[in-house]
Order: sequence, then structure tokens, then C-alpha cells
Amino acid sequence: MTSAQSWLPLAEYSMKHQVSISTLRRKIKAEDIQFRFDDGKYLILDEANQSQSYNHDALKSAGEHRPSLKSDVQNKSASFSAPPANVQAAELGESVITAANRLLSDLKKAYTQVLQEKESQIQDLRQEIADLKTLVKVLESENNRIRN
Repeated sequence: MTSAQSWLPLAEYSMKHQVSISTLRRKIKAEDIQFRFDDGKYLILDEANQSQSYNHDALKSAGEHRPSLKSDVQNKSASFSAPPANVQAAELGESVITAANRLLSDLKKAYTQVLQEKESQIQDLRQEIADLKTLVKVLESENNRIRN
């Protein structure tokens, strides 16, 4: 480690090194990058020569031989001819959606049942209030009768 190092928030580090914030979060989760968590924010260690090494790697990769566009198109068309992984992902997605819909339906039923129980309780309490008001009137009239 060098003496010229600092801790940068995700956004600053992302802009400085041109890496997406989601990539940084994945690296933090996998502990592939040196970080610390202060006051609810992730800070990433930024060494002074680290940016130079990134630039050097970028220049090196830019100078490498790049295959022609024709081979890129062939590779893409070959990848489209293998949909089983996509089909499995779609089926998994559908099963997740089905399960989520089933859970949502169960939640609606439970909510409706609780709501009906609460309405019943409210009705019972209103009836009890009416009975208590009647009792108060009877007792007040009895009290007035005894005083007179």
C-alpha cells in the first residue's frame, strides 16, 4: 500500500474509475474490493496508483487484436440457437409469478377475514354502547326518583 490513499463514496469512486455502482456493490458483497461502512455509507479504498494501473490495463486491452464484425455476428447467432437456459429461466419466472399470485390471493383472503372480524367486533361494541346508554338513563331516572 502507498501513503497516498483515501476512502471514496461509491458515487465518486464510480465516476473516477468508470465502474457502475451496482458492480461496486457486487464487489463489496463478494468482498473483492477493500471497503468500510461508515454512517450508513460504503466507502471504497482508492489508492493513488490504482487509477494508473486501471488506465494501463485499459490501454493494454485496447491494443489487443479484435476479431472482425463477422465473427461477432456468428457468435451472437450461435448463442441464440441455444435457448434451453432461457426456457428454464422463463419457466422458473412463471413458477415464481404463480407462487406470488397464490400468496397474494391467500393474503387477500386473510385480510378480508380479519376485516370481517373487526367489523363484527365494532358492531358488538356499538350494541354494548347503546345498552350502556340505556342503563345510564334508567339509573339517572331512578336516582332522580329517589331524591324527590
